[in-house]
Amino acid sequence: MKNRSLFAKMVCLLFVLVTLSMISYTLVIQKTQREFLRRQAKSVCRQIVLTRQWIASLGGVWSKDVYSGPHGFLTTHQNASDTDQASKFYLHNPALATREISSLADLKYGYNFRVVSDLFREPKNEPDAFEDEVLNRIKNQNLEYADGFEGGLYRYAEPLYVKEGCLKCHGDLNKDVKEPMKSILLEKYGTRSFGYQVGDVRGIISIQIPKDSLLKILTSVFTWWNFIIAAVSVFLFYFFTRLVIAKPLVRLTEAATQLSRGEIGMDLGVESIEEDTKNEIAHLTLAFERLRKSFQIMHDKINRIKEKGVTLPKLR
Repeated sequence: MKNRSLFAKMVCLLFVLVTLSMISYTLVIQKTQREFLRRQAKSVCRQIVLTRQWIASLGGVWSKDVYSGPHGFLTTHQNASDTDQASKFYLHNPALATREISSLADLKYGYNFRVVSDLFREPKNEPDAFEDEVLNRIKNQNLEYADGFEGGLYRYAEPLYVKEGCLKCHGDLNKDVKEPMKSILLEKYGTRSFGYQVGDVRGIISIQIPKDSLLKILTSVFTWWNFIIAAVSVFLFYFFTRLVIAKPLVRLTEAATQLSRGEIGMDLGVESIEEDTKNEIAHLTLAFERLRKSFQIMHDKINRIKEKGVTLPKLR
């Protein structure tokens, strides 16, 4: 690198600056992507909480003659009818409704969510490794949320607190949980997940959102105009460095080489340079011109002395 020209060094500098800019831009994209996914996950969490509160306030939601096979139902009710065919209703509690809505979201939009707990009733609500770690951290450290990336997924979790409406299914068996819900829950789940109070952490809302690759994001953000502007910027930097910096310095280098050989008649083009200029290279050119004139004066004096026949001492 020491033997490279100034212009080559400036080009290397440009390459380093462009590389650092791309790295910086990539880091900004990553941070923006994470913040966007976090906001999206928070919004989904709010909708889940509101939906569960609404269902809990009604004591559950009944569907007529249909239910989701993979998720099942809490209990059934046969409606008496004067017609030939009576209707059958299926009860969906907040947990069942959450799983059903998550399946629809996964099918239509590609993301899913669920509520998990260390005291889960359904095996489907057992926390995985990420959720188990987050659940412990939320309980022990009072975290508002936890998130991270796992493979191609963005994972987000925040605590689900027990509300007044939750006590109908998760409160004290002798005080809060009333019949017939008490018998239905005991028959289906046993005595698991009772005894909660308002404000307790029931579990966590866990959300998984597919993460787009950086290449996909960059190709969606960048347009042809970005590449054109970048190319024009590099082009301008090239000619600015070449014409404004490298070319004047090359001219001064050639002048210094000529001066070292005793050729002092070169023209540095200082007539167009003002004395009060702010250009550092122009100041260097003026200083070199004064040096050249000093050599010119000295050279003329030596010639006049020689013309008078005076022998000058030799330098040793």
